[in-house]
Amino acid sequence: MRTYTKGKYMNRSMVSSIWFGILIFLSIVDNITSSSVVVIGHRGASGYLPEHTLPSKALAYGQGVHYLEQDVALSKDNIPIVIHDIYLDEVSNVASEFPGRNRSNGRFYVIDFTVKDIKRLRASERFNRQTGNPVFPNRFPLHQSTFHLVTLDEELEFIAGLNKANLDNKRQVGAYVEIKDIPFHAAENRWNISEIVLDVLKKYNYTERSDNIYLQCFDTDELIRIRFQLKSHLKLIALLTTNRYRSEYSQTDYTFWTSRNGIANLSMFVDGIGPHHTQLYEQNNILEPSELYYEARKHNLTIHPYTFRSDVNLEPFLTFDVMLQFFIDTLQIDGLFTDQPDKVIAYIKSKEEQSNQGTMFHSFSFAFLMFFIVIITL
Repeated sequence: MRTYTKGKYMNRSMVSSIWFGILIFLSIVDNITSSSVVVIGHRGASGYLPEHTLPSKALAYGQGVHYLEQDVALSKDNIPIVIHDIYLDEVSNVASEFPGRNRSNGRFYVIDFTVKDIKRLRASERFNRQTGNPVFPNRFPLHQSTFHLVTLDEELEFIAGLNKANLDNKRQVGAYVEIKDIPFHAAENRWNISEIVLDVLKKYNYTERSDNIYLQCFDTDELIRIRFQLKSHLKLIALLTTNRYRSEYSQTDYTFWTSRNGIANLSMFVDGIGPHHTQLYEQNNILEPSELYYEARKHNLTIHPYTFRSDVNLEPFLTFDVMLQFFIDTLQIDGLFTDQPDKVIAYIKSKEEQSNQGTMFHSFSFAFLMFFIVIITL
């Protein structure tokens, strides 16, 4: 019969106890992880400066975003312009600078103006073209200071410059490009807008899935074409909405693409989805994740909802921080678009500080536990 000395037995007991303590500690620390959510400057820091202007992008960069968004529409001379709409008349002085250049519906289209024309315009805070009133009354004053619209080429060059200037700080902010209104461009015989955009991206070495860029679009057929016909390796995001809010030119059936089968199909050619944030929850007695959320998670799709604004009606959330808590901490989304990047980043940092303090506390507790185990096993 095998016998053990007291010392050997106690050493084995102590080792077993220590390993048990380590497992307890690791299970605790595993739940104290800092947020890795990606912050995307929606049209820059558009809550503070006019959207899609370089000052707005510079401010967002300085506030600490991970990506800067570029919406893209084509000019008359087929140059990608960074602008949220296919129209110029709600973010510039085009009506006074080029009277009579509007179409029969009264709208001034980007595609009817050359880059030289667009460079004559002064960009401004977004306003209602019929009333002249600002869409967001408490933001940068209308028609003050001097801002301009830029080309995609100019903005990517600007981002590259910012990244180079901040190498010591390890700041490498990415691009997040949206190709706007494919059906409209196709109707204007600009069916090749995606090829034009991809050529500009290639110039700045954005060609692979590992590159610091996302390419997004509301048109799922175009995303299929980009992936399989144009053979793009970039990370693709399918922007989602509802049929009620889709573009007047769009025929995309978002009822299907947000369904279980739709998400399964999307997962075959995109890397993630960009839904409106309200599509990610259902409001019963409490807020619960939606089927869209669960299906996206099931198919390992990245989730980057839009748009988080602190200066609008936040219902059903009481405050902006409560809203962020639900999406970042409860749903654990992968990233989000925001007009106020500083507020989102401040929230994330506050949560990280809490996590660090918790880790320090549990580290002390672990050390005390190990000391106690050693004592009782001696």
